[in-house]
Amino acid sequence: MATDLNSPHDRFFKATFGRTEVATEFLQRYLPPAVAAVLDWTTLRAEKDAFLDPQLTYHPADLLYAVNLHGGKKGYVHLLFEHKSYVESRINLDLLRYRVRIWETWLKDKNKGLLPVIIPVVFYHGEAAWGVKRQFAETVAAVPELQRYVPTCEYHLVDLRAYPDAELCGAVILQVTLLTLKYIFRAELSERLPGILRLLRELEAGSSGLDFIRSLLRYLAQTAGTDRLDETTLREAVTQALSGGDELMMTIAEQWVQEGRQKGRQEGRQEGRQEGLCSERQLLLRLVQKRFGAAVTEQSRGLLDNIEESAVLEELGEGVLDCADGEAWLAMLARLAN
Repeated sequence: MATDLNSPHDRFFKATFGRTEVATEFLQRYLPPAVAAVLDWTTLRAEKDAFLDPQLTYHPADLLYAVNLHGGKKGYVHLLFEHKSYVESRINLDLLRYRVRIWETWLKDKNKGLLPVIIPVVFYHGEAAWGVKRQFAETVAAVPELQRYVPTCEYHLVDLRAYPDAELCGAVILQVTLLTLKYIFRAELSERLPGILRLLRELEAGSSGLDFIRSLLRYLAQTAGTDRLDETTLREAVTQALSGGDELMMTIAEQWVQEGRQKGRQEGRQEGRQEGLCSERQLLLRLVQKRFGAAVTEQSRGLLDNIEESAVLEELGEGVLDCADGEAWLAMLARLAN
């Protein structure tokens, strides 16, 4: 079973909906009201995600949440992410197999009594119309006299194509995520993006908000093709969205866009590696200059030139923000450069 999040779509989805507060708000808003009403949302918590057999292929961005029902009984919400441009026609069978595996794991954990309920939620933002039956029973040959032996096994579908923008609401992180995923494959992305990014102005300052902005900008830089969103348009949209903030924030945002573009190159043809590394070094030096001054910048330059790994430069980019002073930064740089 592959557990790597190789797709930027997968990484962005799991990074965002892996936040319990985002998953809670999303499920409360987009599950059927009668279903949402019986769940105690204060108890929602992430379960281990390695719950499937090695032989059972599953999407690495899947998320499994445990949640108590009102009254204390335990249940699960299995959030399945589908972003293909084609529709997975056998998803009903996959979801049935997933249910069985989750129940088996539940029993292996020494639980007794009735099996817990599992609510499968399919989150879809692909280009094609969904069109897959919502019940497993509908995928089995219909024989009225034998229908009682076929499990129904319905799943809940959240298809972003079906929601007007006004209905994709919520706190800033959830709203921006839903709108971004809705338009990421569409030609209207360039037109819609400035408005989507302007919502970030309402995001509360803090490490959580910065982490989300970073994840979002890297995702956009990695996934938006030139036919939907070119680099100039992305940079202009980011500048408009963050205008009014300080210059340091703008420089950081530029670095995150650059990181996303570099990762996109690595995941594609691996072209322009040295050019990308050079750009990342220059952005780092600009950040160092703004935070720690010219002397520290000059001491950093030679060490940075020796670093040939984008992952190390990325870690250093975080260090510029985290280090308390230039001395701590130089110590970190020296350690990673050797």
